[in-house]
Amino acid sequence: MRIGGAIYSGESILPIFAECRVPYRYVRMADNVVRLANTTRGVWVGVIAAAALLTPVRVLTAQTVSPIPGFLHDVGLQVPVWKPFSMEPQVQFGTQGTSGDGNPYAYAHALQFRPWIHYDGIRNVTVTGAVSYIYYFTVPGTSYYRHPEWRFTTFGTLKQSLSGGSLYEQLRFELLSFRASNGSVQQLPRVRVRFGQNLHFGEHSSKPYLGLYEEAIAQFPQPSYSRVYFQGARFFAGYGFEYEQRMIVLLGFRAEAEVSSSGSTVTLFYGPAFSVEYRFGKDRVKAKHQRTTAFKDF
Repeated sequence: MRIGGAIYSGESILPIFAECRVPYRYVRMADNVVRLANTTRGVWVGVIAAAALLTPVRVLTAQTVSPIPGFLHDVGLQVPVWKPFSMEPQVQFGTQGTSGDGNPYAYAHALQFRPWIHYDGIRNVTVTGAVSYIYYFTVPGTSYYRHPEWRFTTFGTLKQSLSGGSLYEQLRFELLSFRASNGSVQQLPRVRVRFGQNLHFGEHSSKPYLGLYEEAIAQFPQPSYSRVYFQGARFFAGYGFEYEQRMIVLLGFRAEAEVSSSGSTVTLFYGPAFSVEYRFGKDRVKAKHQRTTAFKDF
């Protein structure tokens, strides 16, 4: 490929712009993009994975698609316990509108309390577990009703660090315990598979990055509750950075396709997401937890 009169070999574009009067930070940013895409084809893998995950939702011809705007806010802390363990308590609050309006803040959707426990004793792997409590609110004009839920979660995250960013793969197992709208107690196992890409934007002290992930969710309900096994797919893209070496801020956009228990409706949630996380302790944010969307449950 020819760039600026030179032949691009696919390794790095820094030599090409060595004699050009272009600010180095912009050249370095472009070089990171090239390295990530060329070395691992990470961006293309992400695009293909997103298309593959969302395709099953679109081909369900008998279903109605209901777009609903929403917003998610996440506040968390990173607390060292003893090596190689750490805790990450989080509080998440979500709001939503209805298919008839475009206000993502019109109604409260759910409030979640979740204390993650991370184990980092395996190279390039983080094993995580949590028991979370979620309280759902009634949303007028929708099928969402007021009820609590207990959720038991464990998952493993495999991360590959690259010169221009990182990739990760995540396998998650969940057990949801709640009462259905008819009052019956449900124990719903779910399996979630996530592919994530993180692209670094230069070497600034705030360590800015672009984080993306694509996720598919399968569930295994009791036949009396539902016969839907493909529960939905999720996509997130956001801009993150560190503040004062201890705080991590992430701003982004999420889209979530969720199939109803009857299988007749696909609800498409979309809207902004915002996360703030603070790190306690003398050290900076752990390398395994920084610059990544792996532990953001948007």
